[in-house]
Amino acid sequence: MQHLGNIPYASTFAVFATGRAYDQIRNSICYPNLNVKICGTHAGVTVGEDGATHQMLEDISLMRTLPNMKVLCTSDDTETRWVVREISKINGPVYLRLCRFASPIIYDVNQKFEIGKGVQIGDGQDATVIATGIVVSEAIKAMETLKKEGINIRVVDMHTIKPIDRELIVKCAKETKKIITIEDHSIIGGLGSAVCEVLSEEYPTKVTRMGIKDTFGKSGKAEELLEYFKLLENDIIEEVKK
Repeated sequence: MQHLGNIPYASTFAVFATGRAYDQIRNSICYPNLNVKICGTHAGVTVGEDGATHQMLEDISLMRTLPNMKVLCTSDDTETRWVVREISKINGPVYLRLCRFASPIIYDVNQKFEIGKGVQIGDGQDATVIATGIVVSEAIKAMETLKKEGINIRVVDMHTIKPIDRELIVKCAKETKKIITIEDHSIIGGLGSAVCEVLSEEYPTKVTRMGIKDTFGKSGKAEELLEYFKLLENDIIEEVKK
């Protein structure tokens, strides 16, 4: 289809889209730099009762190491609609990570986004919580709760993992007392690793990584799993206060 002038959008569970098809993505899409968009749905633990075999926690890590590949992970319906349209304007491979769980609406239709540029929400100086995907809404709830206690943080919605917004990461490290990353993904190779790579090179800073800690997922309801793996508002509040 790509050679015929069309833009292929391939979509299936993230565990199949990036795991089972990794060799084809690497050698048949990224190596020749073809204009193919891969949409991995049901990513992370929020796929729920399907359990560890279907809970893809390594897809960001796999995809962001591939030359030519861009990697995005959206946090709500508004952002997802924008990304699906916007990636059609990019000439080359793109991986779009989507979850199964219904997420709260964060942005209105007039919100401006740019690929490669994170969205800063709030300007608190006590901490920065850099989040991606489903847990962005949890970070925002934590920010609002902490504000009532006199603790002012900011949230960064890092919807683009590659190319990542290096300038914003360094800016937040310089302006806030603490950097925390959170993701519904392994802390190895994901958003937290990407942030650490930037800061180790440009502005060495201690980073707390919240996510799945080198383990497989479990079967259970999405809400229960987010609680089990400590990816909710109260868990973020606890890390900010440490």
